[in-house]
Amino acid sequence: MNIEFELPIKDLLKQFGGGLPDVVDYQYYVNLQQRRIIVNEAICDTILESAVLPLIEMDNDGSGEPITIILDSPGGDVYRGFNLVDVIEKIKTPLTIHIMSMAASMGLHIAMAGHNNPNVKTVCHPFSVGLLHSGSESVSGTAHAVRDLFNFSQKYEEKIKQYVLSHSNIDEEMYEKVYRQELWLDADEMLRLGIVNEII
Repeated sequence: MNIEFELPIKDLLKQFGGGLPDVVDYQYYVNLQQRRIIVNEAICDTILESAVLPLIEMDNDGSGEPITIILDSPGGDVYRGFNLVDVIEKIKTPLTIHIMSMAASMGLHIAMAGHNNPNVKTVCHPFSVGLLHSGSESVSGTAHAVRDLFNFSQKYEEKIKQYVLSHSNIDEEMYEKVYRQELWLDADEMLRLGIVNEII
C-alpha cells in the first residue's frame, strides 16, 4: 500500500473541512503510509476497514517491511475484535503491537495476540495500563433467544479463557480468581504476566 499526500496538511485539511475528525483521518492515513495502523477507539464494526483489511494487505504486499499497530483502546465488541486477533495470530511479516496508554478488555486481548507467533512482539510505556475482566452481554427477545445466546456466550467465554491462558503467564487459578473482577495491570505487571515483551 503506497499512499502519498502532495498537499501540505493545512491545505489537505481545508479540502476536508478542517474539523478535528479530519485531523484524526489525516493522522490515520499518514501513519498507514509508514505501515502503522492506529487502533485508538472502542472496538466496533469499523475495525474491519481501519485495521483488519490494511493489516492483511500489508502482510501480503511482498515487501516484508515491519508493521506496527498503535493500540489505545477501552475495549469493545469481542466478536469483531477477535477478527483482528485471528489475522495477527497468522501474520508472516514482523509486527509490533505498541500499547500507547490503555489496552482494556478487548484491547488487552488484541495486545496478547501473536504471543506464540515469533513475528509478533508487544511493547508498552511505563505508564501504560491493561484491564482484564469478563465481558458483558445484553439481549432481548423470546425466552428461547435469550437462552440460546446465554448458552453460546458460555461457550465463547470458555474459548476466551483458553486464549488468555495460552497467550500469557496467567494460569487457570489466577484467571478464575480475577476474571469476574476488574484486574487492572500496570506496565510491570503486564511484563511479568507475559502480555508485553518490553517496556520502552
